[in-house]
Amino acid sequence: MRKIDNFFTEQECNWFKWYHTVLPETRDNGQRLLTMTHYSQPFFAKKLQQLQQRLPENEEITTVNINFDYSAGGIHSDGYIELDKNDNIANSYLIPISVDETDKYYTVIFDQTSHRAITFNAEIGLGNAGITTYKQVTRDEYGLSNEPFDEQVYNKYLTHLDYNGLRGLTVDYIHEWELGNAMIWSRENFHVSADFSNKDARASVLITTRYI
Repeated sequence: MRKIDNFFTEQECNWFKWYHTVLPETRDNGQRLLTMTHYSQPFFAKKLQQLQQRLPENEEITTVNINFDYSAGGIHSDGYIELDKNDNIANSYLIPISVDETDKYYTVIFDQTSHRAITFNAEIGLGNAGITTYKQVTRDEYGLSNEPFDEQVYNKYLTHLDYNGLRGLTVDYIHEWELGNAMIWSRENFHVSADFSNKDARASVLITTRYI
């Protein structure tokens, strides 16, 4: 399963945008404004229960974030961090809640995986931007080959990254953002935002899960 259509209604998209404005803590990680939602307000428990009921019975929500992106991100997995290293990690669900209809937004999913949450940001020219809880690793540490990356994919989606830093990576799937539709991939898979021109109009909710 790669997506769930109409995971959020338009009304729910607007609700999350409002909810972001009343939360007490927002972090700027150098690429986006990120808010940890269900840890912040007790009344979010009812919304969390509603979200849980939309997911497979063998998955449990571990994190819900609201993201307002002002820059395309770097390559990373949504694997475990120290806090949840014993979890049987499952999937990531990314649901757009705000898009500019004059622009196109994409998320690129790679074949390569990491059970731990890691990133190649320094290797692809982004330095520490976007780094919060993820371990920064090098190509050599991970064991990427020197096979050239797909030039057509690079030229269409990933020109904000250093081309040589993408050697050894191969693409599994490319998601196109659609308002309210959930894009799904395994938390272990590396993924990255495609570059986008309108830096003010994009926002999403990210849900991560574990198997139970």
